[in-house]
Amino acid sequence: MFGFGLKDKAKKILENDIGVFFPTQSWLNSIVKQGKSQNFNEYDVVINYCMTEWEFEITQAIKFGDNKEYLHQQIHSQREKLRKIEHLAHPDLDYRERVNQIINKSKELKK
Repeated sequence: MFGFGLKDKAKKILENDIGVFFPTQSWLNSIVKQGKSQNFNEYDVVINYCMTEWEFEITQAIKFGDNKEYLHQQIHSQREKLRKIEHLAHPDLDYRERVNQIINKSKELKK
């Protein structure tokens, strides 16, 4: 991926590996900006982006009651895809507990 910046690399991974084709630009920009100061690689950015999106979508679905079943399936599908690439993130990126909390929270969508 020579010649591409961190944001472009992350967008490619989101599209090709996770299935997120239209990431929220403000979130992605913010994560990339924060990530640069923390020496994130593109996989670190993708993990943080997914967690941000999942948390927002779960909160919205619980609050408004829209597309809960679909969202639950989508989050779990993306989580499985993320498992296949998370070994490429920095080993000291502390995200596993937050992901577990989000996945547990997503169970509320099944009620």
